[in-house]
Amino acid sequence: MKYLILGYGVTGKSVENYLTNQNADYLIFDDLKENLNKVHHSKIFSEKNIDLIDIVIISPGIKPDHHLLEQLMSKNVSVKTDIDIFSEHYKGNVIGVTGTNGKTTFVNELNKFLKINNVHSASAGNIGISPLDLIDTSYEYIILELSSYQLHYTSNLNLDMAVILNIFPDHIDWHESFNNYSSSKIKILSFLSEGKSERKIIGSNMGIVEKNLPNNIDIKSKNNLKVHRELLLSLGEATRKIGGVELYNRYLEYIKKYEIKNPHRMEQFFKLKSRNITFFNDSKATNYHAVSEASKLFTSGKEDGILILHGITKETNENKLNIDPVFKYVIIPEDMNTNLGDHNAEIIHIKHISNLKDILVEILSKNQIVLFSCGGSSFNDFENYQVRGDYFKNLILSMQIQDA
Repeated sequence: MKYLILGYGVTGKSVENYLTNQNADYLIFDDLKENLNKVHHSKIFSEKNIDLIDIVIISPGIKPDHHLLEQLMSKNVSVKTDIDIFSEHYKGNVIGVTGTNGKTTFVNELNKFLKINNVHSASAGNIGISPLDLIDTSYEYIILELSSYQLHYTSNLNLDMAVILNIFPDHIDWHESFNNYSSSKIKILSFLSEGKSERKIIGSNMGIVEKNLPNNIDIKSKNNLKVHRELLLSLGEATRKIGGVELYNRYLEYIKKYEIKNPHRMEQFFKLKSRNITFFNDSKATNYHAVSEASKLFTSGKEDGILILHGITKETNENKLNIDPVFKYVIIPEDMNTNLGDHNAEIIHIKHISNLKDILVEILSKNQIVLFSCGGSSFNDFENYQVRGDYFKNLILSMQIQDA
């Protein structure tokens, strides 16, 4: 049996480690030759080896129309993911989590909460940890973040619980249509283990699949968390399904006391108290739904908002950016294609993100929220959303804003 590891990033390296431990025979291919610099030449795939391959283990970033994948599939070579292999060997409880926005926050917070309550849990998947790295340890729960890419390729996964936080247009360039994208997300429900069809949590999704989150529960936090209510409700429902009313009540107390905080996701990083100006870095918001929901988190406040957009938009023609009226200014780079819904904001176009400081100097006053919630991918100007978020934070801190 000869394997091909297709894609040699984080997932590919975890697969290699697993296959090495199994004494399996494998080759490696990656489109970026520099990624193979440390791979022994005997392990590097070449076209002459194509007829030797029995199983492809694919990394989630590989597009379905990749030339090598198409060749192998034409030869009826089996295609698997690290999740398929994990599921073949791991028989414990697994919670699968997908959604356009909020997956990482949900997975991290649920894992943290369970550990605080002495539940032996771990998280893996799209957060950067392959489940293969957890395969030799028994947990009460493994929580898997699953992207649409991973779900597209995965065919074998036994879930104790399935979570769809939301489904809105994203990654259309990869999936080619919103229908294909949403179908990949919905696929998670097919992986619920036999007899567990009711162990699902479904949030907003443009009517694609029936929502089943409660709508009559008021979840509040003493910390005035800048976290959307739907995410808090989903976390609550997950704790209820795991540990019943007792664990759910502990969760209600937990969100009153502990801060839900993740880098580059509604991250409050600076506050000028004397002028009541607060700055938020939400660079991880790479689609319209994320920005629209972020803007709603300030609707009950007394401050005026300044919204800063950036990036390459990935939306369908029908989808619009809906900005809460609290935002009086929206700053948009000239090269960004935006589709704004109804709004009363003043639109300010800047030539480039590097010109942002000059505009902010002019419009900053008192009692304001400044939200860097981008609505597009970062790749036109930055390596990733983390670099983009750090750029914004450093820009604000470098301004040395003076008190009025």
